[in-house]
Amino acid sequence: MTAKGRSAASFLEHIHPRFLPAWRTRVSATFCLGGSAFFLFLILGLSGVLLMFFYRPTAEGAYQSLVDLKTAVPFGWWLRRLHFWAGQLMVVVLIGHVVRVVLQRAYAPPRTFNWLVGVALLVLTVALDFTGYLLRADVHTTWAAEVVVRLAEQIPFLGAEIRSFFLPSGAGRELGLLRFYVLHCLALPGLALTLMLYHFWRVRRDGPPPRL
Repeated sequence: MTAKGRSAASFLEHIHPRFLPAWRTRVSATFCLGGSAFFLFLILGLSGVLLMFFYRPTAEGAYQSLVDLKTAVPFGWWLRRLHFWAGQLMVVVLIGHVVRVVLQRAYAPPRTFNWLVGVALLVLTVALDFTGYLLRADVHTTWAAEVVVRLAEQIPFLGAEIRSFFLPSGAGRELGLLRFYVLHCLALPGLALTLMLYHFWRVRRDGPPPRL
């Protein structure tokens, strides 16, 4: 077997090992929270791709496209609700996953770095949820974006650049909406998927956590 083949086999062995301790196969070991979060992420990805066919990321068309989705697209209201509730449930499941890791001390070495990756995934999930909320492009979401950007503006050295990137004063509100759209549909999901795959691999590589 070539070095590349051995590397691929080693990766698959970490992701899906042949043998597991009996206690790790019990639901109470993890409550399936990590796997449930990944399943919800897949639902969000699929429903999000379908929603992209109908959403118009412009100041005039964003809210109207959501109205059309509800009134003119067959089962459009159901698709939007599926996407919305999957997003809320994923945030709740990940918070539960973090609490479970803390209570079981699964963050202890050698899992400390992977614990930080998991925290980053929680932050990314909240960012995905928030940017999706902003794509409604109504009065409430406009004010929400303004509040968050004003808070980010307080970051030393970077605050002004963050504000000008997300809320460009010279280009109008439409360019800011388009940037949130790209973040929500491409940048954040791509980064989240990459970190998830790495997170799963590190869970196998670092071995089981200590039993309490």
